Amino acid sequence: MEIIVKESRDVSRVIELFDKHRGMPFTYLMNIPLVMMLSQLEKFKMFIAEANGEVIGCIYSLDYIYDSGYVGGLLVHKDFRNMGIGSRLLKTALSHIESRYVYLLVMEENNLALRLFEKSGFRRAYKRLYYIVSQPFDNFYENDKVTYDVEWHDLKKAVGFSERKGVINFGYYPVKMTEKVFEDLKRKSKVLKYGSVLAIIEELQELIIEDKLYTFNDYIFRKLSGVKASKKVIEVNPFYTRLNPLDLTSLLNYLLTFGEVHIRTYDGDAVASKLPLKGNIGALTMEYEKT
Repeated sequence: MEIIVKESRDVSRVIELFDKHRGMPFTYLMNIPLVMMLSQLEKFKMFIAEANGEVIGCIYSLDYIYDSGYVGGLLVHKDFRNMGIGSRLLKTALSHIESRYVYLLVMEENNLALRLFEKSGFRRAYKRLYYIVSQPFDNFYENDKVTYDVEWHDLKKAVGFSERKGVINFGYYPVKMTEKVFEDLKRKSKVLKYGSVLAIIEELQELIIEDKLYTFNDYIFRKLSGVKASKKVIEVNPFYTRLNPLDLTSLLNYLLTFGEVHIRTYDGDAVASKLPLKGNIGALTMEYEKT
């Protein structure tokens, strides 16, 4: 039996594959509306594995921003696993990405996928932790303490930078924080400081599609047609020169004046974990560097 791996723009065939695996472990149905949206992007590519005219595997790739790309939506038909199809799909997707750094998200419990990704050259960066902040904290913030006086060496030395392997969540996808990226974000006033907290911020648009919640920055949102944002969200990636939760809550109170705040950090963040909020542990972020 010949198995062909090729690029395809027929999203309906991929949706059919996901539908066949509803209820099975590690079948992420959020990928269905996500792929439908992202297929509108020029830098989005979808690949399928086909046998006898049937789609038995899929994956997508996206060249994002700041020399960072992403692969996701990997699924192989349950009757065709352990045949090297996932490896072929992943290799094909990686070969079509122009970005130097490539990221993917995977649940740590998905041992089969983890082995595949690590064998293919991905390394673990950090496990994602996020909080949603919609109400202000009791303490006040001082306007004059919110500054943009941050240098690259300050961020590199801050708590959280090495713990995240220099990776931030920027919009929907991970981005490698290099000095060049830092200087561009600083120029756009997206690097803030409040006391001991250094923060990378981004404005997002929240979408609700088929009862599923997505947040995109303008890089993606402005390229989507037929969608309407439900509200604006401020995303913040915090780092620390000292472990002072009061500075973090003060900064969050300031950001709340612009909209609901989503904290994107790592499991083990000693400051964010002190907040009187329930955090949500997310997937493991993995990184691949093209040479």
